[in-house]
Amino acid sequence: MWSQLPTLQFRSASFLFCMTVSLVLFSGLATQQVHATDPQLSTLTPYGAKLGDEIVVTFNGDRLDDAEEILCNEPGLQFSELTVLKDKKGKQITVKVKVLPNAVLGTHRLRIRTKSGISKLANFFVGAYPVVNEKEPNTDFTTPQTIEINVTVHGRIDREDVDYFAVKAKKGERLTIEVEGLRMGTYYQGGTFFDPYVAIMNASRFELDACDDRALTRQDGFASIIVPEDGTYYILVRDASYGGHGASLYRAHIGNFARPVGTLPSGGKPGEVLKVKLLGDVAGDFEQAVTIPSVKPLEFGIFAKSNNLFTPTWNPLWVSSLNNVIEVEPNETIAQATVMSIPSAANGYLSSAEDSDYFKVTMKKNEQVDIDVIARRVRSSIDSVVNVYNAKGGRLAGDDDRKRPDSWVRFKAPADGDYFIKVIDQLGKGGPDYYYRIEVTPVTPKMTITSNEVTRYVQPDVEIPEGRRVAFLASVKRENFGGAVTFTASNLPAGVTIEAPETWAKDGVVPIMFHAPAKSPLGAKFATVTGTWVNPGNAKQIVTARIVQEHMRIRGRNQNNYIWKENFDVIPIVTTQHIPFDVKIIEPKAPVVRGGSMQLRVVATRDEGFDADIQLLLLQTPPGVNASRSIKIVKGKNEALIPMNASGNAPIRESHITVRAIARVGNANIEICTPFVKYRVADQYMKLKYVTSAVERGSSLEFPIQIENVTPFEGKAKVELIGLPNKVTTVPQEITKDTKEVVFPIKTDATSPLGEHKNLFCRITVMENGEPVLHNIGTGRLRLNKPAPKIVKKAAPKKAAPKKVAAVAPKKKVLSRLEMLREQQKAIRENAK
Repeated sequence: MWSQLPTLQFRSASFLFCMTVSLVLFSGLATQQVHATDPQLSTLTPYGAKLGDEIVVTFNGDRLDDAEEILCNEPGLQFSELTVLKDKKGKQITVKVKVLPNAVLGTHRLRIRTKSGISKLANFFVGAYPVVNEKEPNTDFTTPQTIEINVTVHGRIDREDVDYFAVKAKKGERLTIEVEGLRMGTYYQGGTFFDPYVAIMNASRFELDACDDRALTRQDGFASIIVPEDGTYYILVRDASYGGHGASLYRAHIGNFARPVGTLPSGGKPGEVLKVKLLGDVAGDFEQAVTIPSVKPLEFGIFAKSNNLFTPTWNPLWVSSLNNVIEVEPNETIAQATVMSIPSAANGYLSSAEDSDYFKVTMKKNEQVDIDVIARRVRSSIDSVVNVYNAKGGRLAGDDDRKRPDSWVRFKAPADGDYFIKVIDQLGKGGPDYYYRIEVTPVTPKMTITSNEVTRYVQPDVEIPEGRRVAFLASVKRENFGGAVTFTASNLPAGVTIEAPETWAKDGVVPIMFHAPAKSPLGAKFATVTGTWVNPGNAKQIVTARIVQEHMRIRGRNQNNYIWKENFDVIPIVTTQHIPFDVKIIEPKAPVVRGGSMQLRVVATRDEGFDADIQLLLLQTPPGVNASRSIKIVKGKNEALIPMNASGNAPIRESHITVRAIARVGNANIEICTPFVKYRVADQYMKLKYVTSAVERGSSLEFPIQIENVTPFEGKAKVELIGLPNKVTTVPQEITKDTKEVVFPIKTDATSPLGEHKNLFCRITVMENGEPVLHNIGTGRLRLNKPAPKIVKKAAPKKAAPKKVAAVAPKKKVLSRLEMLREQQKAIRENAK
């Protein structure tokens, strides 16, 4: 049977699928309207099986009452007889799982789909060896659990627990233990990390090999020996710091299988049959052929095979279209450099602490290349450092951790000639697990697209109720090009469509919306969403990229994300049952102007009997625009206004916007989106020029503001002077598109605050298409001065009163601060005479 096992495993959109299972419903559930969105899936029991097994798996969680099917990202599992356990109140279901003989080895990601949602990922493991459950007591070396060779033990480490297993082995054969512990992704159920430590011991309790961490297996470990003599050997599994808890689960693979630690080459081209040298096995290096998938997957690897036994987990390989170059030893100096062309991929490994490898490329003046060292991304132990030298040994460029911790550098040749790429380990280490791949390529357009998290470490699930819409944001990273990216989708559920407005096509973050028609059939598909850029100057130059979701499989301490992130280039799209509300935006008929504000009107439609609050949040605001995040359509109401403000330098543009609407339906929150509507940001319709003015406290003045109308408008606009100090008053004015100056009559009080007041601005309301366009334009200044001392003049001789002549008093001039001081001084001089 083992001879039929696959020698490789990979994840790709073309190999992702879901299996529908028959649903066993108990009385009453079949017709019950259940709104249990976002079912919770916490644990599986058991959490793995062997190729060819058929077992019953218990799924534990919450809101599982209306479970309909199990979704799986990888092929090879068949599901049947899904049963909702009525006495568990929606917290448990059972499913019969059949592992097909040709199932891919390793992790299978499972989800539960209900009528109203989809759960998060849970891991189910497929192995090549029979599963044995750990049995206590086995915490003492003298009372180990006896097992057969070539099995997988399912166990758990509690606090300060140590598990011992006894196995018989023959002289000259391999004995290997590899543990999957942290990689199982179950640590979040407990309070601390599970960091497995493994050892192989003889009867004298001497450790023949032991391991805590390996780069190849992340924070898990493996140990391997050539058995020195026939007898019983002991396998130890514990936490490295003697920790542990109820979620410290493990799969310990114990057998005669090989465990190479490196590959040469470390990658190949799609569709080719690649001969790989597997490095570092205790029985020596060996070669094995592997067929690279024709469609480039996100991840790919080879399961080493020796004596018809397979390694439990793969050795990763990189997939790219470049030709391979294999290092030719010795190549420790410039004179010995292995020749490679542009483009190509150099493959090698640092065999010892003293090893360093050189490669030679010939370049023309000003030719640019990207030099990418792929090492940790294929689980090598090397912490690479790359440098570029000229023929005389002068260093021209270099990098250490640009790709964290892999190295990357862009190099431009200063002249025609030969250049030398050197790779070393940062800490001066080496060995068969210090392998690498250096890809040297011309600078070309590249693109990556990732979906944005809704909350920290939570990727968006696309769950679309019948007749509704759901949207998420995608970040587009463009390298060596700029321009609009369009989006398409394939393998969507029946009737579902995708919408990505052109108004966002050139931005770094774009909204993607999915629409489900009314009376949609409930179901799920793994869809591929692709972004495409076409060079407007060369239609043959096309760059495409799939949207990738980054799922956090293992988070670091304090919830940091540095441990393990898995990428998927398909997105589960789920159509769900009808919900009792819908929302829409009343599209604004007028723009928001720079420095202005707007009230965005959102209207809800409710089914009879549904009266819950509906929270409203903008999915994405146009650049330079912000919106309130605390708005609700409250119980008993059907609409609300969202205040939105544009900064003074907001880009002038048209964008499509949508509002997320979240409401409690049944026992969970449901989120949908409004249809997109157009939202315009425009320049201010006018410019204002303020004249700095001053007035004595208790007096009045006229405050003039000059107007330059830029955008004509119809009718009259209301102008209010805002920011006046306390007890200083004025009245609103009206202007038209032809007004050149507006004058505000200002009255001050004897107790108004003295000093210069700098924050005066005009709030101008222009009506357009029956809607207000609000402007806030500043800034003006007004100074309130202390009144000058009263001057008592000497009495003058009485003269005959002249004949009174009626005269029109001249308009009082508005005096500046300097002019007022001059007048006061003049009055003082006259009084002194």
